[in-house]
Amino acid sequence: MIVHSLGLPVALVDVDQAMSGEWREHEHQVDVVRVQDPPHHAWPWLRKAGFHPKPQVIMWRAEVLESEDTYLAALSGKDRYDIRSAYRRAGEAGLLIRTETLTPELLDQFIELYERQVAGMRHGWAVAVHQRADILDEADTYCAVTVRSGSTLVGACLDQDLPGRQEMRARFSAVTPGQRSDSLSRVLYWETMREARLRGRRWATLGRDVNLYGHLGNAGLFSFKSRLGFTAVPGQLVEPGTGSHQADRVVGFAALSDPALLLSYAAVDGEEAAVSAPLLGNLFSAREVDPRPFRGAGLAGLTLHEVRPPA
Repeated sequence: MIVHSLGLPVALVDVDQAMSGEWREHEHQVDVVRVQDPPHHAWPWLRKAGFHPKPQVIMWRAEVLESEDTYLAALSGKDRYDIRSAYRRAGEAGLLIRTETLTPELLDQFIELYERQVAGMRHGWAVAVHQRADILDEADTYCAVTVRSGSTLVGACLDQDLPGRQEMRARFSAVTPGQRSDSLSRVLYWETMREARLRGRRWATLGRDVNLYGHLGNAGLFSFKSRLGFTAVPGQLVEPGTGSHQADRVVGFAALSDPALLLSYAAVDGEEAAVSAPLLGNLFSAREVDPRPFRGAGLAGLTLHEVRPPA
């Protein structure tokens, strides 16, 4: 069965179809062939058939450590420079960085900014718009890191404080097109980590990502988050019982960006052990690509896969 998931053509097949090669009848029509919720005992067979068992969703998290200096010391010199440079640019531009209480008025300002950012994406999905009522219902658990130029909101990150999980979670963020998104996003996420440390939380997380970079987010997003010191882990490791498994095979780039990246489970014994073990990076491209930006912290390894156009 072929489905279109936010612009991405996907062939959904079962384990037998994946193993037998029946999926090839869809090869010219899709970018991804997927087995949804494959049983763990079938994962070794699927790997042999070129499929990659993986968590459907990953979470990005970092232990905030006892001080900013301790955290920075664990980063590379280039990554430390980029963070400091982001703050310097903000200062030179006269931007005001604050942490504010989330109000309905501020949420609406954020959503206006967020919708403009999503509209510029190839396959944008304005999740925060659909969750506005839920966010307001839990507004007392949120704070907002804001960046303003005068009275104009140019960047913001909605953070949810989850003391029961010892976590400060960056749920949604957005910046104006006029700002360098990587630079200002560094400020937003670094301020989130500062807030987590001030509140005595152990973890800062950058929310959930669909585990296929090249669709809703490009593969460079993986590199960006990793260079801030965050590690990608299966969603169900952070929120037990909420994650599901998939086994994907990338076959094209009609809608998927080249390169594309997914993080698969390591080939270890037992489903629980696989969820707990470091993930493996799998980079797909129809051309030569430099793998170095995708060797993220916490990965067990990175494998390049050449995707040949179907004959």
